[in-house]
Amino acid sequence: MRQFMQLIERWGFLTLRGALFPALLLVVACFPGTVPTARADGPLPPVDDLVKAFETVAFGSETKALAARTTLLRWDTDEIAVNMTQFKSEGERELKPVPAQDFWAKYAWNHLRTLENLTGLTFVDSIAAKKRPRLTIVFTPRDLLTKVPIPGVSAKLQQELSAPGGCYFLSFVGGRMGALDRAFVVVNTDRDGFLIDHCLLEELTQSLGLPNDTDFLRPSIFSDHDTLRKLSPTDEILIRTLYHKRMFAGMTRKAAMTMARLLIAQQLAAKR
Repeated sequence: MRQFMQLIERWGFLTLRGALFPALLLVVACFPGTVPTARADGPLPPVDDLVKAFETVAFGSETKALAARTTLLRWDTDEIAVNMTQFKSEGERELKPVPAQDFWAKYAWNHLRTLENLTGLTFVDSIAAKKRPRLTIVFTPRDLLTKVPIPGVSAKLQQELSAPGGCYFLSFVGGRMGALDRAFVVVNTDRDGFLIDHCLLEELTQSLGLPNDTDFLRPSIFSDHDTLRKLSPTDEILIRTLYHKRMFAGMTRKAAMTMARLLIAQQLAAKR
């Protein structure tokens, strides 16, 4: 119990409905694969629509047990050490490294490089850099999605997240002013390669601090009805907005949305 309470204190958990949940959020990716309702290369939406989309994905919650956010969440560190791992057997107690040449790892690193360009963050290999992992990516078969060893996360919660059979992420708050401290992305390797690629892009993007889904603007990585393997122009605007130097973890919803409107308007003006 003492160790468990230390985990709660260190990683920032919330008690909701009699159960413990990570203080940030959890998202399950589904892959309906329907045809997008708009072209990715079409005209950009107006400011009001982009502002509404940003508020939905940054402050909403698709998990009923977790209340909508009242403050902004994001990484507030320049460098994030990444641990690529695999979990192949229920008897294993530890995650095993994934070889750098593995195609799953290549998918993940490709998306992380894209996100670097949009956020200003730097993702490094935790083993090569000899640094504590902040982001752990776990590749595992579907029947082991609920068995992945994630400290402080209950079996009940993992069962809920794994139910759709796709992939999910968990982000933990522990930095200053509620900044993100750690994140796990768990991926079902029994799916087709293009779905694994999409899944990685979706969960890595949402683990940045944009956890909620929305169908308001499509096509989008934030829509469960699209299976994108590349971010749409509107997705890029939302990510750049969150990681602009004038945005920071702990901003109130009102202050963040006032600034988001200004930043989104500036980005649209620059594209015209």
